[in-house]
Amino acid sequence: MSGLSYSDTLLYSYPVKYQLETIPVHDAWDSDVPCPLCSMMEEAEKRHVEYYLGNSVMNPETRVLVNDTGFCSRHFPMMREAGHAHHLGLIAHTHLQQVHNKLSGNIKTLNRGGSARTAGIFSAAVRSQAEECLICRSVERDLKRYSYTAVKLFIEEEEFHSLFTESRGPCLIHAADLADMAAEVLKKKDMQYFLTALSEHLEESLKELEADVLRFTQKFDSQNDEMVWGNSRDAHARTVQMLSGRVVRLTD
Repeated sequence: MSGLSYSDTLLYSYPVKYQLETIPVHDAWDSDVPCPLCSMMEEAEKRHVEYYLGNSVMNPETRVLVNDTGFCSRHFPMMREAGHAHHLGLIAHTHLQQVHNKLSGNIKTLNRGGSARTAGIFSAAVRSQAEECLICRSVERDLKRYSYTAVKLFIEEEEFHSLFTESRGPCLIHAADLADMAAEVLKKKDMQYFLTALSEHLEESLKELEADVLRFTQKFDSQNDEMVWGNSRDAHARTVQMLSGRVVRLTD
């Protein structure tokens, strides 16, 4: 393996199931955000929305996937809000045709002396179709790679170890993803080391957040006008972020 860079050596020695995404993971953990993985997932969603609304519309293989699978109730509205109305119309039209063909039999049975059984079959088919999403699949693959990179770099690289322990994140949802990834890819000793650090980091973050959100609520009492805000001005939004694993914008 002579001639390989440090990062190339790491990539060569790791399982091919996941690949390192060193630069974006470093950048995310080096940013002052409540959860680096939430921030990365937000960017990944935008990237995949743009992909499916871009030149991929004219790619036959991609169109087959879009027609068959489609997008979920979260990502279809994101595509609508992103613009590109013509491209969205093209994929929406052919996907709608595919969905109609798939569900046609179930729909018609409702009009033939429908029963509780046929109603259940119809509703199950609709929900199954609605749960499929190409963007969800892509984002989940991104999350796996980012989580893999984070747990590996935590063990392998001193600089990232410091970034991780000094960061504000992760949220609870992504802490679970990191714990699962550590259990999957790290040796037992390294896994225990990572999980201990994750546990201590979460405990500290949760205690600080509890204190901040308490102060936030107290500031709405006129008796506490003289109380300083400290770090509590956006504590309500950060609490939602911590619990839900979504990027939350402070709007009021």
